[in-house]
Amino acid sequence: MYSQAEAHLTILDNCPARSLRCAYLALLIAAERAGLRCVPRDAARSLLIRDDYGRQYFTITLSGSILLFTFCLPVLERRPELAAQAHDRFIGLVRGMPGSKEVAICVGNEHHADDIVDWLFPDGKFILGYEARRSA
Repeated sequence: MYSQAEAHLTILDNCPARSLRCAYLALLIAAERAGLRCVPRDAARSLLIRDDYGRQYFTITLSGSILLFTFCLPVLERRPELAAQAHDRFIGLVRGMPGSKEVAICVGNEHHADDIVDWLFPDGKFILGYEARRSA
């Protein structure tokens, strides 16, 4: 995270509201704490979240006044029930249907991000388990 601080600051500067900046930081810190790699991309508008093997599990993309927290194919293949759970948990905030290649949650504030963190990164661990964490 520290080696990419400038890119993270640029993304934060582009967030139009304090609550959205807090949401970005909550998601970034949870993913890093769980041992995933967070790599800023696309002119400081998105963040790729991968494991040590390069599998991209999520993206966070700044889209106007929201962040799109997108589940990528490796997560949806291993845990297909997450798409339906997202629809149930984030009513009216999910793009994409269960069974599709991508499902995204529209994160409008830090409360949405906190709910994602509690759900996908309980106790600082990633839901897919040890395989996704960096070795000590």
